[in-house]
Amino acid sequence: MQPQHDRRTTYLGIAVLWFVGGSIYPFLSNVAGRVDPLNIILIRSLGAASILFVAVLIIDPSSFKKIKFDRTFIPIIVASMMFSPICSGALAWSSERIPGALSALMYSTLPAMATLYLILQKKSPSKKSILGVAIASVAVVFLVGAPQGPVQIAGVLAALLSVFAWFVATEIWIKYETGYPLILAIFLQVAFGTLGTVVLYFFLDPPAITYDQIFDPSMLFLIFTLASQYWAYLGISRRVSPAVLTSFAFINPVVAGIIGYFVFDQQVSVIQVLAGFLLLSGVFLVVREEL
Repeated sequence: MQPQHDRRTTYLGIAVLWFVGGSIYPFLSNVAGRVDPLNIILIRSLGAASILFVAVLIIDPSSFKKIKFDRTFIPIIVASMMFSPICSGALAWSSERIPGALSALMYSTLPAMATLYLILQKKSPSKKSILGVAIASVAVVFLVGAPQGPVQIAGVLAALLSVFAWFVATEIWIKYETGYPLILAIFLQVAFGTLGTVVLYFFLDPPAITYDQIFDPSMLFLIFTLASQYWAYLGISRRVSPAVLTSFAFINPVVAGIIGYFVFDQQVSVIQVLAGFLLLSGVFLVVREEL
């Protein structure tokens, strides 16, 4: 019974990363046009940390007693404090300068990073998995610019910085796996990330946060999706290969493009639609082989 439950939880986590994760980018682009980027990441971080804190109190309140201040605690703190300001901050800043689907597109470099990292560690993934990553990567080339919109080079570079920060921070989290209950581990990482954002916030002194910004429907959506993304990513990182773990980076541009088209009137070409199907076939190869 337990293996079946774990398998269902794994599939749920993958679905959250694929579809909920992809929906973030067009909403982020929409919010970035009227809210300062640092305000966005502070509101999202505080909101997600609050949700996860309540979740710990409900699910496993005694887990706080399991926190150990040993040598593995420092890398986790440093990675978490850097993750939110650098990764989320760079992404929010870029979302004001490039379309949401293009921001999502930058994250499609994650599977290639993960595959290369495995090879360097002499833990090469299967040939079918590598083929799937290659097919999806080729398809991504045809998705550049979907949906169409103004693109600034600085925005693209900021999005790439966000991707690199994500990869480094999550590799540190995985390497220094604490063995804490999942909900506690997620809360601690989000809480320390929030602390890093608060420090940066007071150092840079951005515009004041308003009531309307906090309770903006798109902002509330971004808060809940951030909390769910942390849960999904860190939860399935204990169960699946890096290829499957980072497969969301290929699906997210497709989801972002679809939402951008139907919700925010952004345009997608026929070639980009066909490329999306090609991309999905590559992801299918990766997931089928690795799972």
